[in-house]
Amino acid sequence: MLIRAEKLGKSYTKKGRSGRIVRALQETDISLESGKLTVIFGRSGSGKTTLVNILSGLVRPTEGSVFYGDKNIFSMNDGELSRFRIKNIGYIPQGQSALSVLTVVENVLLPASLIGKDSAAEAERLLEIVGLTELRNAYPNELSGGELRRLAVARALINKPAVIFADEPTNDLDDENTRLVLDLLKKTAAGGAAVVVVTHEQSAAAFADVICRMDGGVLTEEKGCKRDIA
Repeated sequence: MLIRAEKLGKSYTKKGRSGRIVRALQETDISLESGKLTVIFGRSGSGKTTLVNILSGLVRPTEGSVFYGDKNIFSMNDGELSRFRIKNIGYIPQGQSALSVLTVVENVLLPASLIGKDSAAEAERLLEIVGLTELRNAYPNELSGGELRRLAVARALINKPAVIFADEPTNDLDDENTRLVLDLLKKTAAGGAAVVVVTHEQSAAAFADVICRMDGGVLTEEKGCKRDIA
């Protein structure tokens, strides 16, 4: 599936007396291809998280469109967009996102349960890959930060989505687990998914098919970064 973003922009009104308009994302075009791992490098506050949140349908842009194939996802209403996201998009957010009342395996299975999919075997496979099999019945408050990150990776992959967005997926991970997660995302792309990683982790470049950079809300080209729209 080809993902195309056309003339995306995002502005926020800053809270407080000034009510100043902050331009988080300058006008941006980008296309993302299935079967490739795209890495977007950028410092904190560069706009890279804003970009992936728009591309994944979590945040509506101030202007511009995002097409998945021939579908403009922002022409959908909220219910339609939520259903589309569950079926087609895997998202690994920054920070702790596991539900505290669910076990590790229940958290991993949550996206599948939302669409009535029996993915028990796939959950066990993913838990083994990310090294959480022995913690399958543990609760999030019993896990380290690195273990919570690996849980989020497994959960994002459970529905075998066509597109995966990962926002700093190797935060809190040691070198070994960083390589494990990036290798898993690389293999997922090789299997046909479009995978987008935003990070400041320079070692991610070795796994990338495409490299872009964000600075001050501006996307700049590097290795194969497609900012033109065919």
